[in-house]
Amino acid sequence: MRILRVIPEVRSSDFERSRPSPDRMVIFVSRYSDLDESSVWPDSRQVRRSLAWLWAFRGGWRVVELPEPLWLRALPLTASVGLAVRVADLVRRRRTRVVTYAMENNDPATLLRGLPRPLHGVVFGVIRRLNELIYDRIAFASVAAGDCYRASRTLPARCVTALFEDLPEACPEATDRERAHRVAFVGALEPRKGVSDLLAAWRESRLGTAGWELAIAGSGPLAGTVAAAAAVDPSVAALGPLDRADVRKLLADSAVVVLPSRRVGRWREQIGLSILEGLAHGCHIVATPDTGLADWLRRNGHTTLPDSFSTADLGRALRAAATARLSPESVWSSLPPVGGRLAGEDWMCEETLAQRGNG
Repeated sequence: MRILRVIPEVRSSDFERSRPSPDRMVIFVSRYSDLDESSVWPDSRQVRRSLAWLWAFRGGWRVVELPEPLWLRALPLTASVGLAVRVADLVRRRRTRVVTYAMENNDPATLLRGLPRPLHGVVFGVIRRLNELIYDRIAFASVAAGDCYRASRTLPARCVTALFEDLPEACPEATDRERAHRVAFVGALEPRKGVSDLLAAWRESRLGTAGWELAIAGSGPLAGTVAAAAAVDPSVAALGPLDRADVRKLLADSAVVVLPSRRVGRWREQIGLSILEGLAHGCHIVATPDTGLADWLRRNGHTTLPDSFSTADLGRALRAAATARLSPESVWSSLPPVGGRLAGEDWMCEETLAQRGNG
């Protein structure tokens, strides 16, 4: 093994959107509840957070990929593993390349919400010093992510950076399929994902009376609300949690994918996995304005909601998408031949030559 990737909370897409190799090792601390066990690489290991640094110290890795430094909840894990790599380098008189794929796109002040303003500079200064010690390469998943790191002044001066927009390549399984008049939502059924707004906007859009269906897949605290809406409106389908194969089939058969997330506390939608999977399957996207891909989506004919959007705004956006949606072929033609996450991974690790996935 020559490449170690450290993941705080692992989900199926962490494996599906990476390139398996006998040289790669993945360790993770916890699992998302919807993790499909069949997607987990055989050589992966779940480890205790307090012992993750031992893997970095003992491994003799050529490349270590860590969580991004502005994933503040994971910072203790990131810092302990990163510093263990550097101590091991001193012992072995070598230099391990430490890299990350960064997608945090929030306002710096929001990231430290709840902490007194005078301390913001101190906290970001500590993170910058850690970054100087630890990281060699940072691949940014969006322009907004790069702007966030520069605005927070946490970007290490000696670190090499590049942009690899987190766009997928086309999914070959989705071609030549008949599209249903369906708007699909796939994700956590939580207020921050805009589920309640979506149900209200669906009623206002009146797309159900025009023969369209709203399919909602996922689990969470609003599952009962979704089920109740489906019980009184036959155009709403409450699908519950789906396995990965069923998610892909749902998206391949749908015309539109919607993700109306809203900012809550320190949280902001960074990219949106359902946006990426919808694009890969040739769907027209109706997206939160917070996604780091908002500008790319606008430029390529998709629908981005206005800032502080209302349910009426969302209803109008759904109607517009239903009546003037992009064809699957036009969606696929806008995507890169190599997805941004894979291209960034290749650049970080120099495994293979690949075209940058930056559109």
